[in-house]
Amino acid sequence: MEPPRNSTSDLAALALEGQSTAWDELVRRHTHRVVVALLARGVGLDQAEDLVQETWLRLIQQQRAGRLTRLELPGLAIAQARWLACEAARTGARRTALAGLPLALDAVAGDRQPADVLMDPEHLAIQRERLERVRREVERCGARARGVFAAVYERSLSHTEAAQEYCLSVQRVRQILCEIRARVRAALREIEGDPEP
Repeated sequence: MEPPRNSTSDLAALALEGQSTAWDELVRRHTHRVVVALLARGVGLDQAEDLVQETWLRLIQQQRAGRLTRLELPGLAIAQARWLACEAARTGARRTALAGLPLALDAVAGDRQPADVLMDPEHLAIQRERLERVRREVERCGARARGVFAAVYERSLSHTEAAQEYCLSVQRVRQILCEIRARVRAALREIEGDPEP
C-alpha cells in the first residue's frame, strides 16, 4: 500500500487511528528536523539518531496504548527527543557518579563501556590515570578554551548556550572543542603507546 500523500495534519489523524503507512510517512517527513534539533543542542550525531528512533517508537507505543490524543509534529517529536536526551544525560551522570569519574573523560576520550566494565577496579584505575592526563592537557589550553570545554562537558550546556555565554559563534565553540579533543586524543595515544590513526 502506497503511503498517503496528505498534509501533516491529515497524516497525524490517520496515525492516531493506528494506520502504519501514515506513521511511516510522518517518520520519513520529520526525522531530519528532529535530528537537527538534537544536534543544535550539542547531542552527537550517532546518539541523536538513536534518540530519534526511540522517540518514534515511544510515540507509536503511546498511540497504541491510547495515551496519545493529539499529534502535533514535528513539535511533539522534538520535545520527546529532547526529554530522552536529558534522561540519557542524567543516567550517564548517575553511572559516572557511581564510578567516581567525571563526565568529561567519557565525552572527550570516547569511552563507551558497559556498566559492569566501568565498575571493575582495574578499569577504574586506568580511567583515573587517563582522566588525570585529560585534566593536565585541558589545563594547558587558554582560559577561554577551558571555559568553553567546562561549559559543554561539565555543565552540559549546548554549543549555542556556550557560544552565548562566551560571546563566540557556535562555529568557534565547535572549533575550540574539536581542537581540545584532538589534543586530548593525542595525549592519550602518547601515554598508551598507540600509533597514530
